[in-house]
Parts: sequence; structure tokens; C-alpha cells
Amino acid sequence: MNLNGEQSGSSPASVGTHPASRLDIDCLARLIADDIITGDQAYAEKHIPIEILVDLITPNIHSLLNYLEGGTLDLGPAYNTGRVKAEHGMELSGVLHAYRLAGLRLWRELAMTPDSEYSGKDVFPLGAELWTALDDLSTAAAEAHREATGARERWAEQSRIAAVIDLLSSTVTSERRNTAAHLLQLDDHSRFFVMLTDAQASGIEVLGACTHWAEIDGGRVCLLALRDRTEFLSTTSGARAGVSEEFHCLDDAAEAARQARIALKCLNDRAEGIYHFGQSPTDTLICSQPSQARQLVRRTFAELRTQPQPNRDMLLDTFEAWVESGGSLSRASEALYCHRNTVNYRLRKFETLTSRSISDPADLTALTTALRTIRLLDWPESA
Repeated sequence: MNLNGEQSGSSPASVGTHPASRLDIDCLARLIADDIITGDQAYAEKHIPIEILVDLITPNIHSLLNYLEGGTLDLGPAYNTGRVKAEHGMELSGVLHAYRLAGLRLWRELAMTPDSEYSGKDVFPLGAELWTALDDLSTAAAEAHREATGARERWAEQSRIAAVIDLLSSTVTSERRNTAAHLLQLDDHSRFFVMLTDAQASGIEVLGACTHWAEIDGGRVCLLALRDRTEFLSTTSGARAGVSEEFHCLDDAAEAARQARIALKCLNDRAEGIYHFGQSPTDTLICSQPSQARQLVRRTFAELRTQPQPNRDMLLDTFEAWVESGGSLSRASEALYCHRNTVNYRLRKFETLTSRSISDPADLTALTTALRTIRLLDWPESA
């Protein structure tokens, strides 16, 4: 049998007066599939079964031949071809190249076969019709490929986001955590960190680590993985981020997420920056136990809180400047632009209103912790 369907005791594969109607479409589809597999390395690398190619090619040939015989060009087979090949991971360039190869094979069979009615005459009108139809089919296939690829990529991204959330959750099963780690291609041979940013953190850029981002609790969270001992670098561009301690087992990811959340809270009085968990033990303790910290403020600053706000703020600022100056009245006065005797007077009044002594280590610890709580969490509601 040849492509014209000539076989002893048999009739043509299809009926009609147009030369295209005498083609053996099944045989032609297999020849085109062979051309594609041998002529486009992408297909060989993807190992797409030839039967799938034949099943895709055959309806496209029918659509082309129907068009050449005066019918309507059916774009359905092309849309299906683009979608199926996208699902198999084929690049768009490979899809378009396959249509060119199919066009060349069909052109040879219609116009170059010696016994074809088109051989030696009417070649250019046939070519114009054929390549116009092929252009429409390949355009439809490309559109379907892009849509399917986009949907596939969106699904993959959603799966990655869900995997990150699973890893950072303290309630998921071990099986789901393992599945999430496999999807993200993570194992316990890496070094990990969790970074949490606020909702406006679009300016975060991380270098030197593999990053997996997700949105959670109104912010953005990132699981960072490093394979070697190098450190990752982060730029903020106006953003704020809290970073956990390093961990090596993915079972500890949920605890790391909690640490990153606490670290972000420690940035409350800063416009931007990156804060690492434990960077300031006092701040970390306050943000880890906010209820107890607020209760300390209520007990320590109960009388101070009854003062007019300007006086209250002045006394707190004076005490803070004195602490940051290492207990030096002179340096505190320079920072506050006032006389050292004024600083001393304000400190004595501060002691009276708090019933604490700044020279007593225990009282000083309580006062500085209460002050830091206000700076991080603001004044608590009255009890």
C-alpha cells in the first residue's frame, strides 16, 4: 500500500474527487509522527509514545484535507494537540516545529508525488492554501499550549505554596510533611531558616539560598534552604522581616515559624530591617510572653501612667537615655540637651512614681523590661 491507498482488491481510504481524498491518512499520520520523533530531539527526550502522536496528528490531517477540499477548517484538533503536548511538558517551539514538519510531509505527498493531479501544475495555489491552514492550526495549538502551560504552572505554584504551609504547620501529619518535603525537593541534609515578613514586604530579596515563599496570616513567609556553610544575604528596600534560628530537621519548621513571628514583632519600633530571633534576649522574651510583659508594665508603671502624657513621656525618655548612656548623667544630659542636674531630678521623680530604685539590679531589670515592653507593644489596656 502507498499513501494514495492503492492496494490489490481495495478501495481508497476515503472518497472524493480531490487528490487529498485518495491519501491513506493512517499511514501518513505515522510517517509524520516518525518525522517528528526523528527530526525534533525534544520529542525523543520527553519519550512521548508514538501512538499518542498518531492520535493527535490524524484529526489534524482530516481537518487540513477537509479544508483543501473546500470545507471548513476545524481548529478543535489543534487546540487538543496544544493542550496534550503542554501536559506532557513539551516546549511551545517543539509544538510549532511539529506542524512545520507535518506541512512539509503533506506538501510532498500532495504536490511532489509523480501521479498527483498537482504534480507540475497549480503548485502555488495549493501551497498557499496548505500553509495558510497550517498557520491557523499552529496558532490555535500555540494558544491552547499557553493556556494549558499557564494553568499547569499555576497549579504547580499552588502546590508549592501548600507544601510550604504544611511544613510550617504544627498540626499536619508526618505523612503530609514528608509529601511536602518531597514536592519541594528538601531533605534533612540542608540548613534551614524561616523568614516572616509583613504584608507590605515586596522589597525582600534573598541571595545565596533556595527560597520557598507563601502567604500566611496576612504576611509572607519564606522557607530558606542552604546546602553549604555559606550565609544567605537579604536586602529589604523598606521591608521588615523576622528570621528564625538555624535548624536542620524539617520537623522543627513549625517552631522556626514561631520564632520568625516573634522576631518580626521585635521590629515594632523600627521602620525597616531584618531581625534574627534571639538577637536581643529581652525583646525576644517580651514578644514571646506578651501577656506577662504587659502585666509587668501595669504593676511597675501604675502610678506613672496617671501622670499627664507629656510628663510621663519625658520621664520615660530620660530613664531610657540614662540606660543607653550606661548610667552616666553627663552622657544622658548631652543626649537630652539638658543639664545633668535636670537628668538627676527627673530620675529621682521616676523612682518615686515607680517605687523602684535604679541602683538596685532587680528593680533596674524590672524597669528596663517594662520600658522595653512599652516600646515594642505600646501601653497595655488598663486592668
